[in-house]
Amino acid sequence: MDNRESEIRVGFVNPRYNSLLVALAYFAGGSLLYALDLGVLVEDWPPQPLWVWLVLLACVCAPMTMRRTRPLLALLLGTVPVLVDLVVGPSLPVWIAYGDLLYTATLFGSARTSRFLERAPLVPIVVGAVALGVYFGELRIAVWAVSIAALVIVVPIWWARSVRTHRDAAEIERARAEALSRVAELDRRAAITTERQRLARDLHDVVAGHLSSIAIQSEAALRLRDSDPDRALTVLESVRSGSVAALQEMQSMVRLLRSDDTDEITTAGRLADLEPLTASARAAGTSVRIDGRPPADLDAEVDLTAYRIVQETLTNAVKHAPGRPVTLRFDDADGRLGIEVVNPIGDPDTPDPSPARGAGHGLRNIAERAAAVGGHARSGRDGNEWRTYVQLPIANRSTT
Repeated sequence: MDNRESEIRVGFVNPRYNSLLVALAYFAGGSLLYALDLGVLVEDWPPQPLWVWLVLLACVCAPMTMRRTRPLLALLLGTVPVLVDLVVGPSLPVWIAYGDLLYTATLFGSARTSRFLERAPLVPIVVGAVALGVYFGELRIAVWAVSIAALVIVVPIWWARSVRTHRDAAEIERARAEALSRVAELDRRAAITTERQRLARDLHDVVAGHLSSIAIQSEAALRLRDSDPDRALTVLESVRSGSVAALQEMQSMVRLLRSDDTDEITTAGRLADLEPLTASARAAGTSVRIDGRPPADLDAEVDLTAYRIVQETLTNAVKHAPGRPVTLRFDDADGRLGIEVVNPIGDPDTPDPSPARGAGHGLRNIAERAAAVGGHARSGRDGNEWRTYVQLPIANRSTT
């Protein structure tokens, strides 16, 4: 049962099958009009046998099988019996069937064919009506001819043009909606990618930084546990504070992931709160000297970016140049915040420590963070020192 229903549905969807049914319906309806003696339009024409009308009607209905696949060819083939019908005597069924061919050619044909058919019949209809009126010597004949022609020729063409206009408009709107949907999908993917990159930076800068500091400080505590127990205890206290800070940062990130507020900053951090960072570095055996003071009224996003950059540079210094002093400089000039971090790395002839001992994510994160707020960063070896210099815009300062 389901298979038969499926075959029936597929059959009705097939344009050729539908066209055949339409052709048979027109032929059957026209034959009925002839049988009821309602098919002949002009009584004064010489009468014709019924088979002549049926043959002409069949010749018009036969091209209807191509009305959807080759509408222009169907119209041209149907025009021949229509012209013969004009000679032997106009009949209503032939012209009604021909109107369907005009409709489908206008609707399904090319745009040029559709425009041509919209204008082409007007002049022949007017000329033919005038000729009939002059031939018979009656205005009534001319008006009758124009009315019939408008009914069976002009109305199908204009109706098809109207349907085609609405169909084309619907297709344009559908294409526009699909384009907007694709753009929205691309924007969604871009937003997801951007958020993933931001979370990856935070995981590296925050969690990896804290874990690296904890690992280095734990190693120092193990070395000092016998020779200097008091200092080892101090280092362990710093390890604990770093662990608590890492846990808080992770909790903040988890809250962000669970939140619907997409504008919330992932984790907190300001340049005014540098003391925990410097204390952690000092506990690991790295002295930190700060020259200058950062502005106190920075935009929140720039402030957080600067904080994360300083955090990453200190982590790199502790990891790659343990025990070497670090100098952190701030300057505020020309509407930009300058941050410079310098630490010795040893013999100038030795390879750069960062690429050799790490994957380079930290340096890349520093550059990406600076670029995200309209700044820039550069890092590299300068003699026996590793130097990181960052410039961030501070023109949009908070006014509160």
